[in-house]
Amino acid sequence: MGMKTTLKELILRLHEIGCFQFGEFVLTSGQKSPYYIDLRKIVSYPAVFRSVIEQYMLGLKEVDDFDVVVGIETGSIPIAAAISYELRVPMIYVRKKKKEVGRGRLIEGDLVEGSKAVIIEDVVTTGGSIARAVEAVRDAGGKVEFALALVDRLQGGRERLRGIGVDLVAILNIVDVFEVLLEENRISPSTYKKVMDYVGGVVKL
Repeated sequence: MGMKTTLKELILRLHEIGCFQFGEFVLTSGQKSPYYIDLRKIVSYPAVFRSVIEQYMLGLKEVDDFDVVVGIETGSIPIAAAISYELRVPMIYVRKKKKEVGRGRLIEGDLVEGSKAVIIEDVVTTGGSIARAVEAVRDAGGKVEFALALVDRLQGGRERLRGIGVDLVAILNIVDVFEVLLEENRISPSTYKKVMDYVGGVVKL
């Protein structure tokens, strides 16, 4: 595959801590899936979290200049915070819905009008969460041209974002992930086939 060893090792570590789950799941998008990716676990494993952040930092090299990183409630907030800390770049985050008390904000943190923002996401399926964050940032006076995610499930997110003028940079896609898990005997050939059949039915390259 030509994949860097560090990425392969990261996939295996994510599997070891239970980030890849198999069964029948309903996704945020409403779609059913035979697998689920739970990256919220990584904050409990500092070494894995550190490796994830290192990959995001490499991914940001593919992003044009930016002034602020944007987390999305809740999964990518710790990731965006770590990136903000490492780069000394301001951070904001977008809520799922406006806060019902206080100032009723959708965006937390201070966004300087005209700032170039990069949206940070953990897993992309249809791109709906990112699209909503893009709209919120743009409505608040920010500019968004890029989003960065760890895993693209290849279910139309990239195309959806392209339609609103945002380029998705994904560190991994789901085919990369499951090829490594199969090669390293972390999943059975039957599980691999079931997932790939599903991916083949929904994939939009």
